[in-house]
Amino acid sequence: MKISSVLFISGAFVIALGGAFVVRGLMIPPVKPVPKPQPVVQVKAAPVYTPVLAANRDLQPGEFIDGGAIRWQAVDKDYPAELYIKKDSTDLAYNYGATVRRFVRKGELLTYALVVKSGEPGFLASVLAKGMRAVAIPTNAVASNAGLVSAGDRVDVILGLSRKDSSDARQASKKSGKVPAIQAPVLASQTLVTNVRVLALNNVAESELRVRPDEKDKAEDSRSQYFETVTLEVTPKQAEQLAVAREIGTLQLALRSVDDDEPGNEQSTTPLSAGNQLAEVTTLEQVTEIYQKLNDVPSTPAVVVYMGSQKPLVTHVTN
Repeated sequence: MKISSVLFISGAFVIALGGAFVVRGLMIPPVKPVPKPQPVVQVKAAPVYTPVLAANRDLQPGEFIDGGAIRWQAVDKDYPAELYIKKDSTDLAYNYGATVRRFVRKGELLTYALVVKSGEPGFLASVLAKGMRAVAIPTNAVASNAGLVSAGDRVDVILGLSRKDSSDARQASKKSGKVPAIQAPVLASQTLVTNVRVLALNNVAESELRVRPDEKDKAEDSRSQYFETVTLEVTPKQAEQLAVAREIGTLQLALRSVDDDEPGNEQSTTPLSAGNQLAEVTTLEQVTEIYQKLNDVPSTPAVVVYMGSQKPLVTHVTN
């Protein structure tokens, strides 16, 4: 074969092979460029703050806090634990039975200065109704119905007077010429105020909302207590009455039924009769006739007969 033919065939083969590579390159899709990795931006998590105690509804001063009155509310900043009641420092039930010093709107955060608990200063003034007064009266275990009366109960206050002798009785005896064998003491009583609320015992105010006590509180409550004073919620006029009455006699409490709906101010002042004497007074003569019966028995001389070592025999001489 001629050299020219060989070169021609070789050139044609090279051209065909090159064309094949060109066609193959055109048929393959272009390779996409690999994107450069983007820098990762670190997103900081929103800080979580301790929830704060808040009012779940509008609260009035003197209204006792229960489970529906308060809630834990999420906050967007950190509130000082020295001022605000936070979830990590107290339990929700610990605030049951407390009250607020002023009107609180729903959603308002509660502080230690705003919430006052039983036994703390200001609790008594917060639970006292508007226009009413708190007056403490001295009493004893019997007069106060110790163990029967507690904070929140409704009671009547009874004034009791006791005199061993009476100048009026002596004058009456002189006029009649008859001296009674047994001189009856002068006793009288009168209900001064009715249906008043007990606020505190021994100057310790208690909440009317009862929560389950722990075992330690149960042991302390089971022991008998002696009440020296009882604080009552009364009107200004009733406070004046009790201030005078406690200086002249003994004040006793009569517990009322929870079903008794008699208004507390129905008898705010003691009624006076036309003779300027206290009305509705119960005296000893109205309670018992024992002294009258004893004085009506005629007195006879007694003769004591002694018979050896036997017991003396007492006989009465009759006419």
